[in-house]
Amino acid sequence: MAMRHAWLGGRDSGSGFEVASASLSGHRFEKHSHDEFVISANLCGREDIWLDGRAFSAGSGDITAYNPGQIQGGGAADGQPWRFVSLYVPETALAESLGLQRVAFDRPLLRQPALAAELAVAVAQALSADAFVSERGEEHLTLLLGSLSQAVGTHLPPATALGRRPVEQLQALLAANLAESLSLDAMAAQVQVSKFHLLRAFKQHTGLSPRQWAMQLRTRRALALLRGGQSVGEVAHALGFADQSHLTRYFSRAYGVSPGRYQRSLRG
Repeated sequence: MAMRHAWLGGRDSGSGFEVASASLSGHRFEKHSHDEFVISANLCGREDIWLDGRAFSAGSGDITAYNPGQIQGGGAADGQPWRFVSLYVPETALAESLGLQRVAFDRPLLRQPALAAELAVAVAQALSADAFVSERGEEHLTLLLGSLSQAVGTHLPPATALGRRPVEQLQALLAANLAESLSLDAMAAQVQVSKFHLLRAFKQHTGLSPRQWAMQLRTRRALALLRGGQSVGEVAHALGFADQSHLTRYFSRAYGVSPGRYQRSLRG
């Protein structure tokens, strides 16, 4: 039995949520309930489910979605490989992320393999030891929560064009704080837009998520600092990279050469 958990976002403020990934060989959960919404993607194996007196099953590629307080139980047959990923999202966190007063799921089971696969990718990102990858996972999951919520019966406010102003405000904020890792809560509060709608608008206007946009600006500024003669270590510290190897990894992906080799080429 292998399970991994991580908390994303602001734990103290109640704005974050928990993610989990599990690989089991047959397992059953006794009847229980959660204070949070529970959303799971079944990636391998068949789960027999008991939910508030109803019995059904979820196969590979299915998604289950339970409201807070619903009594659930079940599991996979003994010896059966079973893999799934789950999100545990507090009521207030989900509502605020989507810009709603209240959220309730109407359907506990979705047969959407593509969405389940995307959810698995986002959870894997969120569980990464690389802070930037983990933050990208949080962004990815926040957007997916909108799609998932709509799919299980939640009606989101009509999409209204936010225009470029909130996006430009966020770009200015990110550019002024490149050495810091701003939370999604801080970004949304700065432009007074829900996290889901802000992420969607930012991607529509730039083709990138806020964290991706900030990373490309970091690597671009690294070029200028390296040209100016600062060491790779100094540049990494100035631009908020975890260490020199972290800068090297992302700089090399962007420009096809390591920072050290790039700087040596300038001297030659």
